[in-house]
Amino acid sequence: MVIVGGGMAGTRLAQQLVASAGVGVGTGPVALDVTVIGEEPHPAYNRVLLAEVLAGRYAPEVIALPVPAAGAGAEVRRLSGVRVVRVDRPTAEVLCDDGRRVPYDALVLATGSNPVLPPLRGLFEPDGRDDLHALPEGVHAFRTMDDCLALGAAVRPGTRAVVIGGGLLGVSAARALAQRGAQVVLAHQGEHLMERQLDPGASRLLRRHMAALGVEVHTECRVRGLRTRVAGPGGGGRAARAVRAVELADGYALEADLVVLACGVRPRVGLARAAGLEVAHGIVVDDELRTSDPRVFAIGDCAEHDGVVYGLAGPAQEQADVLARLLAPTPPLPEPRGLRPLAPHRGSAPDPAPQSPEGLDFRYTGTRALTRLTLTSASDRPLDLAAFGDPTPAPGDDVIHLTDATRNTYRKVVVRGDRLLGGILLGDLGTVGALARAWEGDEPLPATPLLHLLTNDGGS
Repeated sequence: MVIVGGGMAGTRLAQQLVASAGVGVGTGPVALDVTVIGEEPHPAYNRVLLAEVLAGRYAPEVIALPVPAAGAGAEVRRLSGVRVVRVDRPTAEVLCDDGRRVPYDALVLATGSNPVLPPLRGLFEPDGRDDLHALPEGVHAFRTMDDCLALGAAVRPGTRAVVIGGGLLGVSAARALAQRGAQVVLAHQGEHLMERQLDPGASRLLRRHMAALGVEVHTECRVRGLRTRVAGPGGGGRAARAVRAVELADGYALEADLVVLACGVRPRVGLARAAGLEVAHGIVVDDELRTSDPRVFAIGDCAEHDGVVYGLAGPAQEQADVLARLLAPTPPLPEPRGLRPLAPHRGSAPDPAPQSPEGLDFRYTGTRALTRLTLTSASDRPLDLAAFGDPTPAPGDDVIHLTDATRNTYRKVVVRGDRLLGGILLGDLGTVGALARAWEGDEPLPATPLLHLLTNDGGS
């Protein structure tokens, strides 16, 4: 088995495959040879904690993931700093940038996502490359360990930093840079921070907390471009450029030594598309996490299931767990038989669900993910945040909303019938356990007054 991508999804899958390799069908262990090919030179790490490394709270090695070790019936090897450049489906091999060809019986694409590079004036030379390697000096994405280390090496107390994008990643980066002593401006085009997770009321509380950290927040603020200066000789006969300011749509310029691009991510689908696999926004997979080739699977940020690309760590790990259960205990994978439809035609009977020998249903049916974030501060009073589902009620929905400005707490849940539709908790997560169980399990709510959902016993 070959796993392309050595990040959280690919590493989790390798770990789970090794753990289940000795639980084969019939008697004796399953023979399993797993190769993980990772483009980054670093050991696998927990990407969720990169902001803590940037803030100086953790050393890089602290967030390293456990290395999948060979076990009974399983061999694991990891190729780090190696990039897969092509999938050769007719020969069932992947071709790497170092010239090696790695054969597979099953191939798993866990290629993750790339940061979105916004169309800003001055971001790239007019006739130059338009990738991460062509950014002006001082301009960084914030997606990988290398991004994190480069930012950490560049920031100093008093460094003028502008973070473009006020989503989850931008807020985390701005907070981390402020903790390192930078003068941080957060420029967000939307109406309020973290608008995918928070409503305006919760966002106002978050904005006050960011201001207390020293972060200057501008919402409904469109960035038009970057202003650069010549920083010395560059490659290819061009002068190297360094950022000196961020220009807003109204012409105002924010002086900057550092600029962080936190404008979202885009699934890495180039390998899949070049191989002729079905691609929409992500690599299209079915409930078995198979692509349009029955020997090729996809999980994590690059995968699109039922029209959804999650782009979060929780769903990626759940997909890895499901795929490990699907692959490890089953008989050999099917021989290549061409492309197959990912869903039955309307009116036809669906394919039987894959099952374990014990009759357990091993399908991926989607993830009901809960987002959590802790924003620490100099006063040692962190702001804890949890958000799930859709916090915008429709007509007929019940809304329970408690706010305490003196304690910096904000609690809101939306209920439809006997089910949670969404919720936001800031500052006080005493009820998050019960709410998370009800949300993630899609469980009916207890027959108690709805206000109890936001008390510290969570209605239990």
